[in-house]
Formats: sequence, structure tokens, C-alpha cells
Amino acid sequence: MLPSTPQKVTSKQTSLVNQLQCSLLGPDDNTSARVIDDETRKKAPAAAKELVATLEVPTDVVMRYAWESPSQRLSLRVGAQLRLFHILAEQDGKPISAAELADRSKAELLLIVHIMRVLTAIGFVADAGEQSYVSTLLTKAVTIPELKAALKICHDDSGTVLMRMNDYFQTHGYKCPTDYTDCALQWTFNSKATYFEYIHETSERMGDFNTLMKGQRSTRKHFVEWFPLESELMSGFSGGADDILIVDVGGGRGHDLERILGDIPSFKGHLVLQDLPGTISDIKGLSEGIKPMAHDFFTPQPIKGARAYYTYLVFHDWPDEICRKILRNLMSAMKPNYSKILINECVLPNRDCPSFAAAGDLNMMSIFGGMERTHQQWIILLESVDLQVVRILESPYENDAYGIIEAMLKV
Repeated sequence: MLPSTPQKVTSKQTSLVNQLQCSLLGPDDNTSARVIDDETRKKAPAAAKELVATLEVPTDVVMRYAWESPSQRLSLRVGAQLRLFHILAEQDGKPISAAELADRSKAELLLIVHIMRVLTAIGFVADAGEQSYVSTLLTKAVTIPELKAALKICHDDSGTVLMRMNDYFQTHGYKCPTDYTDCALQWTFNSKATYFEYIHETSERMGDFNTLMKGQRSTRKHFVEWFPLESELMSGFSGGADDILIVDVGGGRGHDLERILGDIPSFKGHLVLQDLPGTISDIKGLSEGIKPMAHDFFTPQPIKGARAYYTYLVFHDWPDEICRKILRNLMSAMKPNYSKILINECVLPNRDCPSFAAAGDLNMMSIFGGMERTHQQWIILLESVDLQVVRILESPYENDAYGIIEAMLKV
């Protein structure tokens, strides 16, 4: 084990402290009426993490990932399943005993004590006394449906597969899986079902997945805030009453089209939402002006000559060969010099990749045999089916690795 020895304060540590101070206090060190904008807020934790990294002993870091992380993830999952976070949040700041938590969750008292010991250690709950607990901001966060769904889906699905991935690689050779019908997911669960077949097996799992997808959109700036969608599509739009501006392919419950319509009301009546029949039939309260349509993107696109065919987090689910099939089905409907494909996905940097995006890359590999892609990988993929990449516009926001990849037919 590496010894813990006294360290001198370095110039880098001093610089990071100054950076944090400027972020939180401003240049005049004045805390009164100090309002931190969202981008500054994101930079401050990044600087704080970098500062902590310079102070931590390497052995502590390794042991945190090796020893602590698995039990923390388990405790969060059990807490969500037993509704412990909801019970605590309903207390409105008043303490609750382990015995009462056990009674209300129908779990053994000793198990509750074990789980709460971990949850208090990581700040998702606070100790109020011996075997007595009180909610924190993180407690309340887990009661948000989208975040609770994230805990369930990421633990039960990709998390379970990722825990077995090294065994999978030992059995199959250390190479990336590329067959979504026979990848680590099927090997782990001893099943022939693809991931989407798997999540459709129960209504709870499907509901959690859809809720998670909704939440993923809400955690980032929506692309309409930084991509010039209105000018990009209205310029050159044919403008007929029945002409389509955007076909949202594999668009789930229509979250993106709802946001687009809210920001650009003139698009009303020119928007089409496509997804599998089970998803489309389950949609309630879709705004007037958005036409729902059941469609499988593995079949030719039925809406011909739309101004744009838009996808959000579709292609990262699939290996390149499957992506080519999806793209060719879109291309069959495109009008030369008019129709566009707009792909809203991660554009991974070649270095210093944000942790969230890097984790997403392995998550996609584990359950789909898919991947997140770099700028160059997007170009290679699209050009392989004879599409012309018009541009790749990346989000300007801190730690947001997403971008819009715009492509048209080569002429």
C-alpha cells in the first residue's frame, strides 16, 4: 500500500482554489446577492473535483471504486424499491426511526439499518440520532420519477451486464460485441431477447425506460436553445398545408416535438411523431399539430419528402451495420437538395471525455453492442451510405458532449 505522506501545497492547487473562489464569490469577493448562473455552477464542481483529486491518496481512490461503489449502488436500488426515499421525504424534515421505516417498507429492521448506514455515508440521507434519519436534498431528488427510474433501469439492466462484462470478454475474446441479438446482454441474462424486447416484457420496466428517456432530456439544455432549427428548416420549406417539416423517427412519447412546438408555434401541423405501435398507442395528451404514426425504422420510411428526419439517441443503440440499414430507410424517402437528416446524439471528444459520456459509451456496448461516436466516426458512418455531412454543430454548454449531425443526400 502507498504510504500517506505530508504534501506541499502546489501552484495547481492554489490556482484551483482561486478558481473556485471566483466562481462562488465573484471577482470582488462579495457574497451578497451573488447569483451563480448554470454554466458557472457546472464549472465550480469540476474545479472542486480536480482539487480533491490532487489531495487524495491514490490507495483511497482505488479502494473507493473497488470496495465502496458496489454497496452504494445496491443501497440506492434497495432504497428506491422499498420507497425509503419517499417515506423520508414525506416526513418534511422530521426524523423517522429505523423501526418505523422497517414497518412502513415491510422490510427487516436489521436490513434497514444496514442500508441506511450506507445511504447516510454518501449523503442521500442524514443521521438524526441513533437509528434515526432525516431527509436531505438528495433524498428528495430520488423521489423525482425520472431519477428513480434511472436508479432502477441502470442498476437492473446495464449495471448488471457491466458487472459481468469482464467474464463475457474472457469467454468471447477482448473485442467489442457488434451483434445486438447476441451480445453481453443475452449472455448475462441467458436470453435470446434483444434489449427492446426485454424491456417490453413487463409494463413496469417499459414505463421506467420511457420515464428515464424523458428525464435524460430534462437534464441538459434542449438543442432548440443552441441549434438554429427554425431558420434551418423554414428557409427553403415548400410551405404546403400538408407538407412535413419534421419527422421525429423513434421519438418515443413526443418530448422533443412538444418542446419544438412550444418554442416554434409556426411548426404546428407540420410535425410527425413515429415510434413502434405499443409506444404510440400508449401516448396520452399529445399536442394538436403533432401527428402520431406507428412505424418501425427498420422498414422504409413512409413519409416522403419531409424537410427533416430527426432522431434522438437512436444510433448509439446500434453497431454500424444496423445504423446503415436505418439510414438507408430514411434516405429512400428523402428529396435531393431539400430533405435533411438531423441526428441528436453524443459527439465524443478525442480526449478529456466527460465521465457521463464515457460511461454512456460502455452502457450502449453492454446492452446493445452499440456505441457513442466521435466526430470522425460520425463522418465515416454517414459517408459509408453516401450521405453528405453538412455540418456537426456541438453543444456550447459545459460538459455537454451532445451535438447535431446534419446530413443530406449526395448529388
